[in-house]
Amino acid sequence: MIHIKNIEEIYTGHKTWIWLLSAFKAGFINSAGFLATGKFVSHVTGFGTQVGIAFGHHDYFFGLELLVIPISFIMGGVITSAILDRELPGSRLPPYHIVQGMITLLIVAVILLGESDLINTENKYDSDLSYSPTELIIVGTLCLICGLKNALITWSTYGKIRVTHLTGLSTDIGLHLVRSLFGGKPSTRFKEDRKVNFIRMGTFLSFSTGALISAFFYPMIGYKVFLIVMTISLFMTIYSIFDARSFRRSLIELKLKERNRLVV
Repeated sequence: MIHIKNIEEIYTGHKTWIWLLSAFKAGFINSAGFLATGKFVSHVTGFGTQVGIAFGHHDYFFGLELLVIPISFIMGGVITSAILDRELPGSRLPPYHIVQGMITLLIVAVILLGESDLINTENKYDSDLSYSPTELIIVGTLCLICGLKNALITWSTYGKIRVTHLTGLSTDIGLHLVRSLFGGKPSTRFKEDRKVNFIRMGTFLSFSTGALISAFFYPMIGYKVFLIVMTISLFMTIYSIFDARSFRRSLIELKLKERNRLVV
């Protein structure tokens, strides 16, 4: 994860690849998570309805199982906020690498649990599926990963970028599509550059590409498919550490130049 100094910087070319790569990861995890557990894990839309239906049919245990999904996703936001949303000295960046590192370790945990012999692989797409404790932990962990990732991107981009679900993104693409493709005067209500909508389209395609690739490889290698996103997540963790060091170094150099100028 990289530090954004102002909103305009979010949509610059050398930042955009981070959002697209994050969307790829989200789509990949959502697709692989569905193939592994029979449930989508990167968004909570629809689960409120499913929980209500389960309780309405007096299937209370299954309803409680379903509650793990939105609760885990929300906890990702809570944890991210607890780590990032605090006052820091001017020379320090928010510790993005801690959240990104947690995501990496949680993906490793999913791989280890998935490769254990504690998973029932039959009837994975049954809507009335009851999970074993291990499967329930995997579902909750995948939702927590997506909650952390979405909250991390949302927090660091001032709420402008979200990568784990496509509902609002698709609406925004539709609202701005005609102006993006054919030009015209900017909307009086949504005053933004045309390139913003192209970045939204790229995010949509990246999410879909990640889902496609995981759907292709999961039947071949099972939970080992998460090694792909683990590698990406590890790279982003290391990158965020170096970005923070570069930021501190540039501040120090700026202060030295200012001090030298005053001395002269």
